[in-house]
Amino acid sequence: MQFQRLRLVGFKSFVDPAEVQIEPGLTGVVGPNGCGKSNVLESLRWVMGANSAKAMRGQGMDDVIFAGAANRPPRNHAEVQLTIDNAQRRAPQPFTDSAVLEVSRRIDRGQGSTYRINGKEVRARDVQLLFADASTGANSPALVRQGQISELIAAKPQNRRRILEEAGGVAGLHTRRHEAELRLKAAEANLERLDDIGRELETSLNRLRREARQAEKYKKISAEIRALQSALLFVRWNDARLASEAATEELREAERATGEATTAAARAQTAALSAQEAMKPAREEDAVAGALLHRASLERDRLDMAEQQARAEVDRLKAEVARISADQDRETAMAHDAAVELERLNAELEALTAEIAAAPARGPELDQALATAEDARRAADSEVERIASSLAAIEARANAESARKRDAEARVARATAGLEAARREREALGPLETPELTEARAALETTTAELTAARAGVETAEAERGDLARAEQEARTAARAAEDRLGRLQTEARGLASLLVSARRDHPPALDKVSADKGYEAALAAALGDDLDAALDARAAAYWGGAEVPAPTWPAGIEPLSAHVSAPDPLAARLALCGVASAADAARLAQFLPPGARLVTREGDLYRWDGFVSRAEAPRPAAVRLAQRTRLAELEAEIDVGKPALDAAQSALKSATEAFRVAEEAVKAARLKPFAADKAVAAARDRVETLARDQARREARAQALDETLARQSTEVEAAEAALNEALTVEAPSETLDALRAELAAART
Repeated sequence: MQFQRLRLVGFKSFVDPAEVQIEPGLTGVVGPNGCGKSNVLESLRWVMGANSAKAMRGQGMDDVIFAGAANRPPRNHAEVQLTIDNAQRRAPQPFTDSAVLEVSRRIDRGQGSTYRINGKEVRARDVQLLFADASTGANSPALVRQGQISELIAAKPQNRRRILEEAGGVAGLHTRRHEAELRLKAAEANLERLDDIGRELETSLNRLRREARQAEKYKKISAEIRALQSALLFVRWNDARLASEAATEELREAERATGEATTAAARAQTAALSAQEAMKPAREEDAVAGALLHRASLERDRLDMAEQQARAEVDRLKAEVARISADQDRETAMAHDAAVELERLNAELEALTAEIAAAPARGPELDQALATAEDARRAADSEVERIASSLAAIEARANAESARKRDAEARVARATAGLEAARREREALGPLETPELTEARAALETTTAELTAARAGVETAEAERGDLARAEQEARTAARAAEDRLGRLQTEARGLASLLVSARRDHPPALDKVSADKGYEAALAAALGDDLDAALDARAAAYWGGAEVPAPTWPAGIEPLSAHVSAPDPLAARLALCGVASAADAARLAQFLPPGARLVTREGDLYRWDGFVSRAEAPRPAAVRLAQRTRLAELEAEIDVGKPALDAAQSALKSATEAFRVAEEAVKAARLKPFAADKAVAAARDRVETLARDQARREARAQALDETLARQSTEVEAAEAALNEALTVEAPSETLDALRAELAAART
C-alpha cells in the first residue's frame, strides 16, 4: 500500500490546513521538540481507525481537535485525509476499481467521528478491514513509535504472532474471522433466545388452551344466562305492561278528578273575586287609618325631640345662673378689696402731700443726710460684694461637691440597677440544660429506633413476601401440573370410552363384561377371539348360553386362564378349557392338551388341542379392546386419585395466594410505617436542633450576662468608692449660714 498525500485540518497543533506529500523513497519530518512531528504519526494512525484516546495522548477523543491558543480561537472539528495509490487494484471490494483511494476521518466536538472513502460514508470497521487486508493499520507494528523496539523484543508470543500475520498478509483474514465468530456467537445467542421464546410460547399455548376451555364454558354459561335473562325480561315486560294498564286507568280517574277539582277551583276563584271587591272599601279605610297613625307617630316623635331640647335648654340655663351668681360674688369681693386699698392709698397720699409741703424747709439737712447715706451705701456695697464673693465661692464649691455627690449617687444607682437587671435576666435564664432538650433527644432516639424497626419490618415483610411468592409460584406450578395431568387423563379416558362404546346397544357384547389382569389381555383375546363379540342375551343372534364342563387336568407348567380373568358365568365353561403357559414351554406343553382345551401365552400365542396354532402377530381386535378397557380402568383409577390431588393443589394454591395477598398487604402496611417514622424522626430532629440552638443562644447569653455581672460588680464597687469619697468632703454649713446672715445685714 503506497501512501501519496496526508492532509490535516484542525488536528491538534495543525489549526490551519496542512498537507504532507509522501513521495517514493524515504520521506522525513525534521524539526525541534514540540513542533508537531508526533502529531503527524498520530494523525496517520487516527485516520486508519485508532479508537483509543490514550493512544492519542488525550483524555477523550475530542482532545485531538485544536483547543485554541492565546491569539487563536479553538476549532469545533478536525479532519485528516489520506490519499492511497491503488493503481495495481489490490484494494478489496468494493474499492478495487478505484485507482486512487481517499480515506478521511472527521470529528465534530461532542458528536463523534465519521469515516469516508472516496467521499462515501463508511463504517470504522470497513476502514480497519481495508488497512488490515494491506497488512497494516492503526495498531500495526509497521508504525514504529518511541520505545516500540524494546517492546517488540520483550513482546508476548501472541504479539509476535500478530507481527508475522501482518508480514504474511493474513491479518485481514483473521480480522474477518474474528468478526464472523462474533456473528456466529450472536446467532447462537439468538437461537438460544428463540428456544426460550419457543418454550415460553408453548407455556402460553397451554395457558391459552386452558383459557379456551374456560371461554367455551363461559360461552355456554353466557348462553344460559342470556336465555334466563330473556325469560326474566319477558316477565318484567309483562309486569310492566300490566302496571302500565293499571296506571292508564288510574290516569283516567285522576283526569276526571282533576276536571272536577278545576270546576270547583273556578267557582272558588269567582267567590274570591267577589270577596276582594267587597274588601276594597275596608282596605281604603285601613289605608287612611294607617296614614293617620303614621302622621301621629311622626308628631309624637317631633314632640319627644322638642321635649328633650327644652330639658337640655333648662339645664343649660340653670348652669348659666349658677355661673353668673359665682361671678357676682367674686366681683363683690373684688369691689370690697378695691375700696379697702383705695382708703389705704388715700391715707398714704395725704401723708406724702404733707411731706412734700414740708420738704423745702428740710433741704440742707436732707442733702447732708443724703451724702452720709451715700458714703455708707458705697461702704456697704463694697462689704456686700466682698461677702457675696466669699459666699459665691463657698456656694460654688459646695455646689460642685453636691454635684459630685449626686453624680456618684447616680452612678451607683445606675450600676446597681444594671447589676440587678443582669442578675434578674441571668436568673430568668434558669438552668442551661433544659428538660425539653433532654426529652427531645430521648424522643429522637425513640423515633430513630422506631424508624430502624420499621425498616427492618419492611425488609422482613419483603423477605416473607418473597418466600410466599415462591411458595405461591410453586403451588401454582403444582396445581397447573395436576390440572394438566388430570386433563390429559380425562381426555384419554373420554377417547377410550368413546372407542369402547358398543354399536349394539340393545345386546352389548360379552367383551363389555370381561376384564383381565394387567398383562393377560393378549392371552384372553387369543383364547376367546372374536367370540367375545357375542352377546350374553339369548334374544341376540349370537350369544353365550353357558354350559357345565368339568375342569380338565392341566399338565405341569400350565395354569387356568380363569384365575386371571373376571367374566360372567356363561363364559365359565369356555374359560375352564383355557390355560396359560410361558412362551418358551407353550409349544411343548401343547402336545399334552386334553380334547377341547386351548393353551395361550401372555404374548398372545394360541395352541389348540387339535393342532391349530395362531401366533401373537395375528391381528386380534379383541386384544386391542381389552387393552383399551384395561387402560381405561387404569385411567379412571388415576383420575380418581388425581381429582383429590388437584383439589388439594388448588386448595394449596388458594391458601398460598391468600397468604401472598396478606403478605402484600403486610408489605404495603410495613412500607407506610417508615414514612411516618421518618417524618417523626425529621420532626424530632428539627425539635432537637431548635432546642439545641436555643440552648446555644442561652449559653452565649448566660456567658455574656456573667461577664456583664462581673463588669457591673466592678463598676458598682468603683461608684460606691467615689460616693464615699464625695461624702467625706462636705461644705461647711455654719460658714454658709454666717455669710448669708452677714450678707443680709450688709444689704440691709
